[in-house]
Amino acid sequence: MEQPLQPGRVIGAGRGALILAMAGAGWLGWGLSVAHAYNAVVAPVFGLVTIALWAWSIFAMRTGRALRRQAPVSSLLEPRFPARPFTIVLIIEGLAIVLVILLGAGQAHRADLVTDGCALIIGLHYIPLAQIFRAPKLAALGVLISLWCIVSWVLFRSGTLVIAVTAGTGILMWGTAIALLLWTGPAARALRR
Repeated sequence: MEQPLQPGRVIGAGRGALILAMAGAGWLGWGLSVAHAYNAVVAPVFGLVTIALWAWSIFAMRTGRALRRQAPVSSLLEPRFPARPFTIVLIIEGLAIVLVILLGAGQAHRADLVTDGCALIIGLHYIPLAQIFRAPKLAALGVLISLWCIVSWVLFRSGTLVIAVTAGTGILMWGTAIALLLWTGPAARALRR
């Protein structure tokens, strides 16, 4: 028999999906902008997908809250937010990004490598976050973004590298957001019963 989804996990998946949808929109939008790909078709489709992902994420969070209201109090023992490990990961990520910017732009004079390096660091930061939040999908995202950055660095140069890294990172983030939201589907169906 299938175990019901915990309300806190559903809320967390919705939050994570919202963050990934916003970050993915930023990365993909950057790539589309550098590629001069916005036109009468791409811009509205991009906007509609972005809004749909945000709305779906908010729906997932609201579903989790509704499940929390229905659940008996004894079953709602949920762990506290892991603020300290989360903060440590974000500080290390921020320092690493500053270092990449200083080395890439200041020393190597290669802004394209800054983009690739920053995306690589962002990909790597999802690996410890996956453990902190007990969300294996984030580890998969981290590995995929990191691999994509390395492959892009090998295959592309200059402006094409920036387009490949930013668009690829955004698409991977959106794909993971969709995977998280699909995972919350059984909770939404359970509420309708």
